[in-house]
Amino acid sequence: MNSIAVPQILIDPSPSFHRPQSLLAVDLSEGRKQTFIKRIGDEDSILPPKLKEEILQALRSRSHKASLEELNRIVPEAFLPFFIKTVGHFSKHLVRNGADAAAHFQKRSFCKAIESKSIRHFVKKFVQTQMFDLFIQEVEQRPASQIGFFEQKISEYHRKMREKAKKH
Repeated sequence: MNSIAVPQILIDPSPSFHRPQSLLAVDLSEGRKQTFIKRIGDEDSILPPKLKEEILQALRSRSHKASLEELNRIVPEAFLPFFIKTVGHFSKHLVRNGADAAAHFQKRSFCKAIESKSIRHFVKKFVQTQMFDLFIQEVEQRPASQIGFFEQKISEYHRKMREKAKKH
């Protein structure tokens, strides 16, 4: 009987198979007439207006002669609050059958939990992306006791918001 060898690609998938399915390039620089460099069609309506303005405001705070190091700090700092506000509640929609068991993400309840229509519209699109799929796969496979970078940033953000609320 001939044995059929399992293709190496199935045994050891390469990161090259996680290439983006499509690309959307965005230019958020001030005075730009065309924000979306590559268009699919509904880009102008996807980002929630208030959160888009917060991102732009954070990016405007940089000096015009910012170093690469400064840009590498400013850009993530501008986008992190956006992702915390839009998908930071993801952990409430993970179901585990034990502390170290793999989790299962409840996508439908996750999307329904969002009150803002504009944010829900964005999230419904975002959960279909490869970026979100890879993030959720990592979270689902991680033990419950292990806290990831994004979860740490969510905790820090909420702590800062509580401290800010106490001051006012």
